[in-house]
Amino acid sequence: MTASVLGMPLGTAGFAMSILTYLRDRAMVRITLQWKMQNTKTGETKGLVRVTNSGRRPVFISIVALEPPKGFDHTHLVLEQSIGGTKLGEGEKPMGVLFPYDGLEQYTEVWRKIRAYAEDSTGKRYYSSLPRKDAKAPPWVRVQTKREIDKL
Repeated sequence: MTASVLGMPLGTAGFAMSILTYLRDRAMVRITLQWKMQNTKTGETKGLVRVTNSGRRPVFISIVALEPPKGFDHTHLVLEQSIGGTKLGEGEKPMGVLFPYDGLEQYTEVWRKIRAYAEDSTGKRYYSSLPRKDAKAPPWVRVQTKREIDKL
């Protein structure tokens, strides 16, 4: 009888510990999107997507892309530098993907809704957060003057 009384709480505690260990030991990927990164040597300004594995399991990032909002010709803008894929282990340096602003002018009105994402080898997507309300517009955003608006 005492074995069954001890077995029930110890079995429940073991099950709870296994669930907590599973949740702790998985890969956790964080994505950051920075619009204005300037090369001090050349003066060239580009965007940067940084992919970091802050979890305990390694993860293979197969592709990094930008996802504009719906209603445009392209649904995903794949960043060419990421096509080969990269394995990110626990505590390894982050993966950085620089991209030029070529062709982004068409997204001027909705630049705050563009998100970066990384897709791992299993197809799971990890998204960057949207920019804050007080964030400054990237250099490729063309702000229309009042005179240009009046001409329309």
